[in-house]
Amino acid sequence: MLTRRALLVVACLSVVAGLGLLLGTTLTPSRAAGLPFAPASPSISKSPEPPPPPTLRETTPVQVQLASGAAYAWSLLDRTTGETTGSANSTTYHNTTESMVKAWLVADFLRRLGDRDPTTAEKQKMSTAIRDSNDDSAQWLYLKDGGNASIKRLFSTCDLVDRPVIQSGWWSMTQLTARDAARMGACIADGTAAGDKWTSYLLNEMGHVRGTAATADQHATWGGGRWGIIDGLPAQLQSDTAIKNGWTLINADGKWHVNCLAVHSDWTLAVQVKYPGKLGLAYGANVCESVTRQLVYQPASAEG
Repeated sequence: MLTRRALLVVACLSVVAGLGLLLGTTLTPSRAAGLPFAPASPSISKSPEPPPPPTLRETTPVQVQLASGAAYAWSLLDRTTGETTGSANSTTYHNTTESMVKAWLVADFLRRLGDRDPTTAEKQKMSTAIRDSNDDSAQWLYLKDGGNASIKRLFSTCDLVDRPVIQSGWWSMTQLTARDAARMGACIADGTAAGDKWTSYLLNEMGHVRGTAATADQHATWGGGRWGIIDGLPAQLQSDTAIKNGWTLINADGKWHVNCLAVHSDWTLAVQVKYPGKLGLAYGANVCESVTRQLVYQPASAEG
């Protein structure tokens, strides 16, 4: 049986507890149990956010050890800011475009279709001109586009500024600087070159260029063109990058004329190389790859 004193203690405790509830004080289990401290709540650690994807940016000077008789230029256009960086000669050194200009020939043909869609045969010409760098397909497009008139449209439509050069009757002998080549890439990427309707089609074709720089993949009028810039990119960027390279061993000067062009949603990059023929195509491909690797930049999380 409870004594009067015990009943009084119980009553007092009930009053105190009631006041605590009225005043908004929560009795924790530890306090209710008479413990001198509250047990620590389990901590929840927040997983760190993954870093943003890599991009291209010149953070240190690009350096390439060139063989005797070789020259190169490069230009990177930041499509998010419009700013261009590049080698000191990127606005003055001209190289013949070779097959790189096939991307424009396809774009010019598509833009001028008007309301009609290309036929199956026309799509085949465009696809092989890009994916296999087929010269016969490119020549067909060049003539359909009006020959020299198409190259003149390239200069005006893409606002090329470094005194590009036409050689009448030869699309491959069009001469551009690295900066103008990068501007051509941006012109293709933003829909100006091919028009809104067909830009994704063209970029998809450029994303499926095939074949290597190996001799076995090179033929008289077509050849493998998936090398250079694409090999210098991290895997995260490769799948979203469209390319078109140009390359020819020119008998007149005994040198390889190599051009690498890559287009991404954030940037376009052009690299030009000219060097003695004895060094082989792989030499030019490696220069394009080296420049690209030096430009790869990983932003910090705070920047993203």
